[in-house]
Amino acid sequence: MGNAQSSQRSRPLNRSPYFVYSFEHLDRVLKRPHLVGIGISGCVGAGIFVTSGSLIAMTGSLGGPLAYVVAGGTVACVMYTMSEMVASRPLTGALIDFPHTFLDPACGFAVAASYALANICSMVTLTEQSTELTGLLRQNPGRPSLGAKIGLDAFFIFLTAFSHCLGVKLYGRIERVIMWFKFCLVFLVTILMIIVNAGGGGPRATPYNANYTTYGFTPGFKPVGFESVTRNLTLSISGTDDGNFGIGKAGGRLFAFLTAVTLAMFSCMGGDIIIMTAGEAQEPWTDLPAVTSFVYLIPLSLYPFVLLSAGANVNYADPNLAKVWGPVSVSQSPFVTAVQYSSLHGLPYALNFFFVISAYTAANTAMYVASRAVFMCAQNYLPRWFAKRFGRTNNGGTPLWAIGFCSVLGFLSLVGLSNDEYSQPRITLSEFYTGSVTCVYICECLAFLKFKAGLDRLAKLKILSRDDPLYISRLFKSRWQPLPAFIGIIGCSFVIVWSGVPPLFIIAARRNLTSSSDLKKNVALAFDVIGAYIGPIIFLLFYSIYKYVFPRSESVDVRHLTVDKYVLPDVDAFEENRLNDNPHRVDSAVHPQPGLHIYQLSDIEGQTPRTADAPMNNGKAAVGNSSPEADGTESEEMDAEEEAQRARQRERQHILEVLEKRPTRRSRGFWRELWSFIVSD
Repeated sequence: MGNAQSSQRSRPLNRSPYFVYSFEHLDRVLKRPHLVGIGISGCVGAGIFVTSGSLIAMTGSLGGPLAYVVAGGTVACVMYTMSEMVASRPLTGALIDFPHTFLDPACGFAVAASYALANICSMVTLTEQSTELTGLLRQNPGRPSLGAKIGLDAFFIFLTAFSHCLGVKLYGRIERVIMWFKFCLVFLVTILMIIVNAGGGGPRATPYNANYTTYGFTPGFKPVGFESVTRNLTLSISGTDDGNFGIGKAGGRLFAFLTAVTLAMFSCMGGDIIIMTAGEAQEPWTDLPAVTSFVYLIPLSLYPFVLLSAGANVNYADPNLAKVWGPVSVSQSPFVTAVQYSSLHGLPYALNFFFVISAYTAANTAMYVASRAVFMCAQNYLPRWFAKRFGRTNNGGTPLWAIGFCSVLGFLSLVGLSNDEYSQPRITLSEFYTGSVTCVYICECLAFLKFKAGLDRLAKLKILSRDDPLYISRLFKSRWQPLPAFIGIIGCSFVIVWSGVPPLFIIAARRNLTSSSDLKKNVALAFDVIGAYIGPIIFLLFYSIYKYVFPRSESVDVRHLTVDKYVLPDVDAFEENRLNDNPHRVDSAVHPQPGLHIYQLSDIEGQTPRTADAPMNNGKAAVGNSSPEADGTESEEMDAEEEAQRARQRERQHILEVLEKRPTRRSRGFWRELWSFIVSD
C-alpha cells in the first residue's frame, strides 16, 4: 500500500490526465468570439499573403488556387472528423486526449511532444518571416541588417511572451481584434486586385502585362522559374543548363501541381488550434463544435479566391515571385508584385506593413498553442520534476513555466542571422512543422476510426448510437464517415511522402546539368529533404520510446470503450475543479466519473464468468444429457442475460438524462448563431 501511494505521489507516466489541484488547471474564461479570434488569427498568417507567390510561380494563375482547394479539402476533412470527437470530449488538451483515449497512450505522448515542437517551429518561422518582411518597408527593399534582425527578433519574442503572461482572457480579447484586422485585410487585397485588374490602378509599367490569365498552368516543373509565358521550352533533366532544367509537358505539370499541394498545406493548417482551446473555453459543449466548423470553413473557402485574384494580375514568369528552389531569396507577396507595377506607388509599403502584422500575430498564436501542448505533455507524461514546473499554472490559470520554455526556444529564429541567401533555416523549420502536424492529423483520423468503432459496438448493444436524435442535437455527428477520415489519412500520408521528392529529384539530376548556378546548393537542398522527413521520424521515435521502452503502453481495446468515454458529465466535475482542497488525486481511469453509472463489460454484454470445469456448448445444454447441474447453468445464464438487459436499459436511461440537460446545438437559428461569433450572448 505504501509503495502504491509513493508511486502515485511521484506521478508516473500514463497517469490520469486531470488532477484536483487548482494550480494544475487552465482558466475557463474564453467565450465564443474569443475562440473565433484565436482560431482565425492562427489560420490566417503569412502563407496566403506572402509565400503563396511561389505557388503561382510553380503552377500558374489557376494551378495555385487549385492547390489550395486540394490542400484545404484535405485539412477540412481532418477538422470535420475531429469536430465530432471534440463535441463528445471537450477536455483540456483535447487534441492529445483523443489518441490517448481511443488509440494508445503512446500515440497521445507522440502527439503531445510533436505538436509542441511543431508549433514552436511555426512560431520561429513566422517570427523570422516577420523580420524579413520589415526589410521590404525600406526605400531600397532588401534583407534587414544583422543588428536589426537581432533587435527585431528579440522584440517580437519578448512581446509575445509578455502578452501571454498577462492571462488568457486579455489574450482572447486581443485576438478578437486581430481577427477583424485579418478579415479586413483578406477582403482589402481581393478588392484591390479586382480594381488593379480592371485598370483602376493606372497604367502598368512592366513587360509582364499580357497573358495574365491566358496561361492558367505553367508548361511544366522548372525549379528556377520561367522567364517567358510565350516561349516554347523544351525542358530536360540532363545535358542542359539550369535555365532549361525541368520536366516538361503533362508530367511536369502534374509534378509541379503535386508539389504545390504540399507547399499549400502550411497555409491551410491551423484550425486544430481551436481543439487546443478546449481547456479554456467557458461553454465547451456548445461553443467548440460550432467554432471549429467556422474557423476551418471560412479561411479555407476564401483562400482559393484570394489567390485567384492575385494570379489574375501576376504572371508565373514574374521575376519578383519567390522560387522555392531558385535564386529569389526574399519572399515578396504576389499582391505587392501586382500593385508595384501600377501607379499606386505608396501602397506596396502599406501592404508589407500589414503583412508583417499578420505574420507576427500568427506567430503569437503558435506560441499560445505550443505552451498549452507543453503544459499538457508535462502533466500527462513527463516525470514529477517536469510536471511540478511545466505542468502547473499561477493563481490566474496561466502556465508561466510552459510559456517561458517556448519563449526561450523562440530564439531559434536567430539561426538565420548568417543571411543565408535562400532563407533556408526558416524554410526547413516550416517543413518540419508541416510534416509533424501532418502526422498529428493522421493520428487524429485513426483515433476517430476507433472512436466510431466503439460507438458502433455500443449501438449493437442498444446503449448509444450516432443516429440517436439526442446524439445529433446535443453532440455532433459528422456525416459521410468514415470517408472524410480516410481522405484525411490518405491526403496527409501523400503530403508526408511527396514533400521530400522534389529536392531529392533536383539533387539526383543536378550532376548531369551543364550549369546549375541558379539552383540552390546541395546543402540547402539536403536541408529541404531533412525538413520534409524529420518531423515524421521524430513522431515515430516518440511513439516507439513510449510504446516499447518506457512505460510500455498497450493499445486501447475497442471493447473497453464504454459509454463513459463518449458521454461525459459537467466538465468542471470531470476535471475535478471543485475539489481544490482534496489532498488525493482522483484517477478517472479507475474510479467512475461523477454522475455516470459504469457497468462492467460482463454485466452489459451478458457474459457469465465461467470456470475451467464449466461445459462449453454455446450456452445450451447437451441434448439427452439433462442434469441438475446443466439446468442450473442454463438458469444462471438466463439470469445473467436478464441482468445484462436491465443494466443496458439503466445505462441508456442515464445517458438520455445527461444529454437532455445540455442545450441543443443551433437552437437559436442560423443568423443568430452566426452573430454569436461576433458578440457574446
